[in-house]
Amino acid sequence: MNILRLIADLFLPRRCVVCNKRLHDGEKVICSHCLLANPMDGVFGSDYDNYMVDCLKGFGEVVRANALFEFHPKSAMANLVYKMKYRGRAEIGVLMGRHAALVLSSRGFFDGVDMIVPVPLTRKRRRQRGFNQSELIAEGISDVTGISVNRRAFRRVRFTASQTTLRGEERMSNVDGAFLLADPEALSVRHVLMVDDIFTTGGTMSACMREISANTSGTRFSILTLGLTKS
Repeated sequence: MNILRLIADLFLPRRCVVCNKRLHDGEKVICSHCLLANPMDGVFGSDYDNYMVDCLKGFGEVVRANALFEFHPKSAMANLVYKMKYRGRAEIGVLMGRHAALVLSSRGFFDGVDMIVPVPLTRKRRRQRGFNQSELIAEGISDVTGISVNRRAFRRVRFTASQTTLRGEERMSNVDGAFLLADPEALSVRHVLMVDDIFTTGGTMSACMREISANTSGTRFSILTLGLTKS
């Protein structure tokens, strides 16, 4: 640890984004205790054959997919996402994106990816929240991997109800027509990493992929979310 880090930790100590306890030397973003209690190194051992990949079959060519952790209501990780989205803790999104990139890079998760495309919010929802959490996660990934983030090629044009209380077909119907590909050329013949905060049945992600695939040629997808919850 260099002298600047020592000074910074003295006056502005780095804290675990899960439990808020002070991070020790060698710890990044999340303390060792929380990492042991809440593994955040990829839910699936295989990035190529898993639940997320199966959910998205038929909506586009999926190269690989994974989530950083399992998401359970009222858990420490649920509180982490809640603080990010509803308590204005925007820095959590960037920090978790960096952590995801650090732990998944060694397994080649980002190999061949041309750009990162965060799942967009409507302008109204973005104004209300002050940020798009998916963009923050994407920025964190970009910080570590050097892969650029494309925020303009893909837009959300319709506000939708929360997916949380909906099931299967209701989720698909809820997001149908909610997205618009504004710049097909930017995503054509590209390997695109789609990023979001939570993946459940894949309704939102499949709607994104369907819109992109219908208006481009040769686009391939990898999918990364912070949490995975099954309902």
